[in-house]
Amino acid sequence: MTNNNQHTSGTVLQRGTKEYEKALGNYFNSEPVGRFPVEIHSVQSTADVAAALKRARELGVPVGVKSGGHLPSKPSLINGGILIELDKLNRAVDYDAVSGVVSFGPAVRVEEAWKATDAVGRFFPFGHAPDVALGGFCLAGGQGFSMRGWGATITNWIIQLEVVVPSGDVVIASRTQNQDVFWAARGSGQAFFGVVTRLWSRTIPKKTLYARSFVFTLFNTKSTEESIPSSSSLLMSIHLTAYANTLSEAENLLAVWDDVPEAIKSLSVDAKPTAEISWKDFFQLQHAMNPRAPDQNWGIHSVLNDPKVPRKKLIKAIKQALCDLPSRSSYGVIYMADTVDVDETDAVFSLPQKYYISTFSGWKNPELRDPIRAVMRQSYAKANTVACGMYIADFDPSPESTHSRTVPVWTDTARERFMRIREKWDPHGVFPGYKAFTK
Repeated sequence: MTNNNQHTSGTVLQRGTKEYEKALGNYFNSEPVGRFPVEIHSVQSTADVAAALKRARELGVPVGVKSGGHLPSKPSLINGGILIELDKLNRAVDYDAVSGVVSFGPAVRVEEAWKATDAVGRFFPFGHAPDVALGGFCLAGGQGFSMRGWGATITNWIIQLEVVVPSGDVVIASRTQNQDVFWAARGSGQAFFGVVTRLWSRTIPKKTLYARSFVFTLFNTKSTEESIPSSSSLLMSIHLTAYANTLSEAENLLAVWDDVPEAIKSLSVDAKPTAEISWKDFFQLQHAMNPRAPDQNWGIHSVLNDPKVPRKKLIKAIKQALCDLPSRSSYGVIYMADTVDVDETDAVFSLPQKYYISTFSGWKNPELRDPIRAVMRQSYAKANTVACGMYIADFDPSPESTHSRTVPVWTDTARERFMRIREKWDPHGVFPGYKAFTK
């Protein structure tokens, strides 16, 4: 543990200034939430982070932390608190050719991580959404498209964290140093009790990305948007990726999808064979599915299914959430993570993730907000009946949230351990995110 007495170089933005308003609007979700920090600290060093925490103690206010601002609920915005904006902190990826380890700041985006690691012939599972910042991605658990083969990024790849704790001290957390902080950080997301300023990950030699896809037309659907014709069909797209050395290896990895059941062949409208895809094109697909625009508002609901629930019962419970989409820009997702044997002694990231099931609800007209939220509240009341929990990145802790407070984000034993560790490091509750997960 070190005390940070370095010279500060960050900027403090006061409410009422243009710079403050610009920072307040720099979130993926454009919907205003009506929460206004008393100050926004744009930091460039660990000393700046320590200074922001000192300022919070002086004012007696809580702290929110933003690495990328991709969560629709904007939990980093705390009314009357201090927002620590990490966008300029360690915004680079450094590679150690001897150890094969990369280090990076929390605001480095997924697409930036790909470019930097690809340039040195390396790879680690950095996620699939190009605009997501790696700090938020990893703290939530590192759920990504590589999880099925290589596990969660935060448990199988991240080996060390640099953290500024509430006292302003800088600690290194790993499996051999400050193990309790390392355990609690990985999977705690918005509940974490410190500011992660740098992360280290192991890497492997880069391979080639391959993809194949199918599109099926299902049935007519309904929507809250009058602009969508009543005859509109619901489409189901299946996007498959393999990270492999050769095309034949990728074809073997994806061969299980060769046999399309006869009962649904007539519904097929497109099918593309396994072929190499550039990361640029892959990220463009993600942009198309989840666009960022000045007037685009987003909400998200999700569940992690209970692996013990039979598939037939699961499908019946989640059908409405995935198929009764309330707007043109809404879509449902089933991500096959196949990570069931989760070791909660290694990290607070402790729920099984066989399937990640979610609905991204999008709207531009503010009048659609309440009808869309009503649809999602109803659909996920059914989906929650087959859930073992919810991915913590998706949880909305705000009072107006439509998310069920009874659906867990960790196992009960992991939650209890996390709360004990949090009390040790943050006894005054400088970081209040944990409060949404107490019982």
